[in-house]
Amino acid sequence: MLEGNPGKRPLNPYEPQPRRKRPRCPDYLDEAAKREWKRLAPLLQRMRVLTEADGIALASLCAQYSLLQQAQVKLQKTGLLFKTKSGYVQQSPLVGIVSACVDQLNKLCREFGLTPASRTRLQVAPDDQPRPGGVLDGEWEPRWPDTQRDATPDGKPN
Repeated sequence: MLEGNPGKRPLNPYEPQPRRKRPRCPDYLDEAAKREWKRLAPLLQRMRVLTEADGIALASLCAQYSLLQQAQVKLQKTGLLFKTKSGYVQQSPLVGIVSACVDQLNKLCREFGLTPASRTRLQVAPDDQPRPGGVLDGEWEPRWPDTQRDATPDGKPN
């Protein structure tokens, strides 16, 4: 449970529990994204928030970080504004790319507890507490609703 239970809703006892195992860095990431992966993966493991199921999210974070770097370097070279063929001054499209990357990075960082505010909401079980087994550990058995037991008084399933 990464953000506590702010809605006080019942917790899902059948929530899958992926193993805390570092996913493999995808080959399609560019060099800057791979460097960010190599920097973040050990950090996220120490924070006990990285699992085998998080590869796509971490790859997305690293790819966005690389794209942000590229756009900022290009923006520094070309400047914030440019003159069109007709003589109008416009904002560089790179400003929008940088802004979109920052928005996506902030969202992805919050998913992993990589912002100060998101870290205050993290709740990670200590290593000495066993994690409940789940579908990804091979210990889960499907529970299908028992139409008699799980029905409401009017006969409708819960």
